Amino acid sequence: MTNAEQPLPNPSSHRLRVLVTGVEQAEGAHTARILAERGCRVITHSFSADAADAVVAEITDTGATAYPAVADLTIETDVDRLFTGIEDRHGGLDVLIHTAWLPGPETAAHDLAGIAPADWGRFTYDHMAALFLTTRRAAASMQHNPIPASILTVSGLGTVGTSALARDAINGAIESFTLAAARDTTLAGLRINTIRLTAEIDADVADAVPPRLDDVLDLLLGDRTLGSGHVIPAQPSYALVPS
Repeated sequence: MTNAEQPLPNPSSHRLRVLVTGVEQAEGAHTARILAERGCRVITHSFSADAADAVVAEITDTGATAYPAVADLTIETDVDRLFTGIEDRHGGLDVLIHTAWLPGPETAAHDLAGIAPADWGRFTYDHMAALFLTTRRAAASMQHNPIPASILTVSGLGTVGTSALARDAINGAIESFTLAAARDTTLAGLRINTIRLTAEIDADVADAVPPRLDDVLDLLLGDRTLGSGHVIPAQPSYALVPS
């Protein structure tokens, strides 16, 4: 049996309940599919019902389990409604994997001089608001879980092979936020880490090739001894679609 066919280790009496945000993106859709294959109970979040339903249909067609969810993660009441629904229907959550990404000035590959200040403000606010609100509500939902709960945030979304100032800047902010959250003593019962998607390989260093995203997910969700505050590089293990 290959690693891709191995189920995630799960010491609890139930399958891991995983919320994947942003399944309208290639990264989120792939993560949802691979974790459903591993036997997780996956909630596929999107900003649009069509995208969430499409990924659920792909997953359930294989005999795995998934449920759609729709919310605007930049609005606190919408985030609370999302998590309350998960708590009511599934009894809680074991893992949050945050891959949600909103379009912004980077889609036109603008340099610093070409980005309108209003676009920059909206872009940075939306991403940090979504990350902040989703992480905070997930932490409140998962802190009393009987097994260690995980919050994984994926950075480098859509940037592999490209260079866009707005995306690069927000990726740095995302990683800084998750590292700071990992040091928050009130969240000590949670494991908070970041996966940094990258295609950069140092040919002069034998072990510099990043592991595949699928393998990193196995590590972070399967190893119950792994702590918080890690930023782990990973190669995409899905087909890249140019921005």
